[in-house]
Amino acid sequence: MDNRRFLLAMLLSGLVIFVWQIFFIPPPEDLEVDEEDAVVEEEIDPDEEPDPDEVAEPDEPEEIDPDDVVDAEDIEAEEVEVADIDERHDRISTGYVDVTLSNRGAVVIDASVTAPQQYARGTGGDMMAAFEEDAPDWPFSMHFLDGNIELPDGAMFEVIEEESELADDGETYDQITYRYTDPAGLFELDKVYSIAEARYTISLDVEIRNTLDEGAASLVGTPSLSIIGRDDPEKETSFFDFRPDVLEGVCHTTDDTERERFDGLDVREEFSQYTVLWAGADTRYFMMSAVPIDGADSCSFDAAADDSDYLRTRIYHPSVTLTPGADWSTSYTLYMGPKDFDVLRAAGHGLENAVDYGLFSFLARPLRWSLARLHGFTHNWGLAIILLTLIIKILTWRITGKAYTNAERMKQIQPQIKEIREKYENDQQRMTEETMKAFRENDVSPLGCLPLLLQMPILYGLFVMIMNSVELYQANFLWYSDLSAPDPWFILPIVMGAVMFVQQRITMATAASTNPQMMIVMKVMPVAFTAFMLFLPAGLVLYYLLNLLMGLSQQFLIKRKFRLAEEAGEEV
Repeated sequence: MDNRRFLLAMLLSGLVIFVWQIFFIPPPEDLEVDEEDAVVEEEIDPDEEPDPDEVAEPDEPEEIDPDDVVDAEDIEAEEVEVADIDERHDRISTGYVDVTLSNRGAVVIDASVTAPQQYARGTGGDMMAAFEEDAPDWPFSMHFLDGNIELPDGAMFEVIEEESELADDGETYDQITYRYTDPAGLFELDKVYSIAEARYTISLDVEIRNTLDEGAASLVGTPSLSIIGRDDPEKETSFFDFRPDVLEGVCHTTDDTERERFDGLDVREEFSQYTVLWAGADTRYFMMSAVPIDGADSCSFDAAADDSDYLRTRIYHPSVTLTPGADWSTSYTLYMGPKDFDVLRAAGHGLENAVDYGLFSFLARPLRWSLARLHGFTHNWGLAIILLTLIIKILTWRITGKAYTNAERMKQIQPQIKEIREKYENDQQRMTEETMKAFRENDVSPLGCLPLLLQMPILYGLFVMIMNSVELYQANFLWYSDLSAPDPWFILPIVMGAVMFVQQRITMATAASTNPQMMIVMKVMPVAFTAFMLFLPAGLVLYYLLNLLMGLSQQFLIKRKFRLAEEAGEEV
């Protein structure tokens, strides 16, 4: 949706440039330019993706014959007396994210970013604000599928205090151990949450033990971990709505990063061809994910329940067979926090791939890196955008200067072009030859707008960078409280439209005076662009406005140079 919106903007930009090219100095209809434009794009991979050859492939899952699986109720075992367990809530706080756990399922029932304050304001950093009390499932619940290990929904776990560790404040835990004891005496399941080293990360260790006596039946099942998110049904997405909380499932494998928006998920989707490195549920700026330390077999996206608003991303491990006395264990790193590229990269496991810059990531990532460095200097994201705009304009000054200079030379040879057309009106081939000759003699390029079009990838890279950079989320600047959201007062878009109108008057004045269609274009395009910019992130509009102002200044300087040269009888 975001890409379609921006592509529409780029289409409008292209129309402005091409309409100017066509109406200002239209070349002869049969003008042929025999040039081969080949753009070779160097493949740049800024990610340090793990080499698939170096990732240990998971063991092939054992084929389980349903006839060989003994139903749990048919296994002879002594029932274990399990004390009544009251529901309780416990907290783990890393200093960056505050996590509330419930012993009903040993799951996460709340996760809120507490630092930096920029993300903690309002409900922005509350990653489970949309959850309801009767949610069909909760983040990081364990399930054992396709076997006889029966872990009921909402199973009550006991907190093992002697294997847990309170934090210095005496209220939160640095480590907490939950244990579920099967009433039928078949198994015990431990889930241990503890603080990890990286920001916004918590470790989860899972162990299941077959507690049957020797000679009893084996327990079999496919371990899976669920990451849950909720898409608020009361919030609708439209073409002009840049909602930052649109929910999607994401699964990063040794081959690629798979994504699916929940509102477009019609059927369950599974990815099992490559080793799963991590998976989760995220929005544009925040993510809950799990990294299986030893990799996983596959992952899937589906609804947590029929007709529910809850997205479930599941990580599947190879099937396990537990003989009496045997155990199986695995570990995860849980990330619950902002999609800050630098923080995610520091956390490892390729988590930075959660930031989706699309096809132009090779431009967006260096731009984001530059913006972050400038913010370290200015300590304000709005000022950082201004400095980045100045730097980009300086780097592209010669490119845009050539386009504006070419436009002025086009104006100078208008009488000569008109004379050629009248003289060779009935000889199209000769008209083309003479026109090209006039272009060469006056150093005019028929592709004068091409340098301006070459800036489009930069603008698109800035668009996806600003749209997907959590650093701008709720960032203050002037009257803005959120540079990632549209201008609440529409001030910058309206100013930008006025500047664009002035620029078009300067650029197309000659053509518009003799062409009624051009006059309509000059009036419609600034209005259309202003209407579109009303719904773009304020940070992007700020960049575009400054870029237009500097482009307008450059045009004035070039026009002044040509005017002074004409007065002095010199050539430019």
